[in-house]
Amino acid sequence: MKRLGKKLVCFFTVCVLLAGAAQAVELVPLGIPVGVRMTAEGVVISSLSTVDSAAGEICPGEQAGLEAGDILQTANGKEISSSEQLAEVIQSSNGEPVKITGFRGETAIETTVQPVKSSASGTYQIGLLIRDSMAGIGTLTFADPETKEFGALGHPVSDVDSGALLPLQTGSIVPATVIGVVAGESGTPGELVGTYEFTRELGQLNDNTACGIFGTLTDSTLYSAADAMETAELDEIHTGKAEILTCISGSVPKKYTISIDKITPDAEGSRNLSIHITDDALLEQTGGIVPGMSGSPIIQDGKLVGAVTHTLVNNPSKGYGILIENMLEEIKS
Repeated sequence: MKRLGKKLVCFFTVCVLLAGAAQAVELVPLGIPVGVRMTAEGVVISSLSTVDSAAGEICPGEQAGLEAGDILQTANGKEISSSEQLAEVIQSSNGEPVKITGFRGETAIETTVQPVKSSASGTYQIGLLIRDSMAGIGTLTFADPETKEFGALGHPVSDVDSGALLPLQTGSIVPATVIGVVAGESGTPGELVGTYEFTRELGQLNDNTACGIFGTLTDSTLYSAADAMETAELDEIHTGKAEILTCISGSVPKKYTISIDKITPDAEGSRNLSIHITDDALLEQTGGIVPGMSGSPIIQDGKLVGAVTHTLVNNPSKGYGILIENMLEEIKS
């Protein structure tokens, strides 16, 4: 996304603020890479395209008022949770209008779309490119050793094209190993390259929110041997030296130095902390913050402050983080 001429990248290879100060709790900071996979509750319109019909190039979805980012949940009264299910309803319509319901953000939408027959394939189409699932690499931020709850990413899992938050139907996290890094450069965000062990689940996803993804761990070895630390209250966080816990090779995280440049509690989205990387080793290997590092815990003065969320594409040594209290508030809600 773009803001004030500077490009930002949410890391998934993607807040409600507290009314008052949060009480400190003890959590285990992790910084462990994981594979994240989820299916959406409904299907998301990634983009719209035209259909080459006998009447010319037509986009029935656009004519019906649908937009990229809309979440479609029923077609002709049938619940849809995959692109295949939607395609089946469109084909069985035999060219008759199809009633669509869903959401645009928090607003319910209802419309009727007129399928047209593609001259190329002979099938009925409505000109929508659909996404119903996502998978990628991210970083676990924390675990609560008492409840087994975890938080990760610090930002939502969103459709890569439209930016729409994917409403969670089912999801899980699996072991991941970082096998390579594409270093970020000005104008190019880079990425962590990982492999996944899809046969073994580490936990189940419960929520996909503006402040991160949350769920319950089923593998206690991720945190049982690690020490818990207190979370920082807002008035304890200050500009200056801090650390991030992240993994850029293998599966074991390391600490790297950063600087917190600015604290903006009421910032829109998950950009409460302006940060920049000061660790020479990390800068040499990654160029700064790269996709896949989202969720990396930020630690200052021995307390968990927040998590890395974004990079500045034109200067990957700089980026943003979310306050830990905002992530914890999502668990409570």
